[in-house]
Amino acid sequence: MIEDYTEKMSAELMHLNKDNQAYMKKMIAYIGVKSYFYDDELLGEQLYNMVCDLKVAERDGIGAMDYYGKDPRAMMDQVLSELPRRRLGSYVGLFLILGTIFVGMRFVMDFAWMLPLVIAPLTYLLDLFIFFVYSQFMMWLWSKQSYGEIKWPWALVISVISLILSPRIERVFSDHLSLNRSILLPDGWAIVLAFLVLLGFTIMTYRNQGRLAVSLLVMGVTFFVTGCCVRFVNPGTANLLRWLLPLIGLVLSFIVFRLQRKGKHHDISYLL
Repeated sequence: MIEDYTEKMSAELMHLNKDNQAYMKKMIAYIGVKSYFYDDELLGEQLYNMVCDLKVAERDGIGAMDYYGKDPRAMMDQVLSELPRRRLGSYVGLFLILGTIFVGMRFVMDFAWMLPLVIAPLTYLLDLFIFFVYSQFMMWLWSKQSYGEIKWPWALVISVISLILSPRIERVFSDHLSLNRSILLPDGWAIVLAFLVLLGFTIMTYRNQGRLAVSLLVMGVTFFVTGCCVRFVNPGTANLLRWLLPLIGLVLSFIVFRLQRKGKHHDISYLL
């Protein structure tokens, strides 16, 4: 799995000197959106092998620039040119998975915060598109910053401004395209639909079993429990639970994420 290579690569990076670490991080940052066009597992394996090769070269006194060349971007372009590209079906499947996760999480968040629940399905799709564009723009921006082409204060300012403008852009497009037509769901139907979304998260997590998937499932359960609780308590208690339970869920997600990593390292040590 790509997550295994990412963890092993991160561990190997810690053994390199600072200059070689910076070189490899620039190379990884340059990939950005290009990673969607290639098999993620093969790409992760290739990057891991490159870090291991550089680790061996470093022992012989050879630095990253001498081993891979002065331009990490040119080296990464060469590596990517030798990897097979994703097929069209793989693109569609990846987009559907990410879209389902985003829309599902957005729905259970609305379920926790809205009473009664009012949803705008077309707005969810617009939010997904804006989120995709924003995330790719952030990857491109901070990739430029890692190469010194944009100073980090400017990158931070642009990131904050973009984050503030994103919901405003969503509202403008929703109003202009008449996408904000909403559907009022009674509490019974809202609970049933939220449960089905959570069931879908559970199935995806069972099939994936990645740390991030499990953490997202914990947050999904938290929002579902929050949404159910606020529908059966008085308004004052409901307002408190809307803030308290998600915060608890966020902490639990982080703890689960860290425990899974420690557990995996423990298993590897045991096998060795």
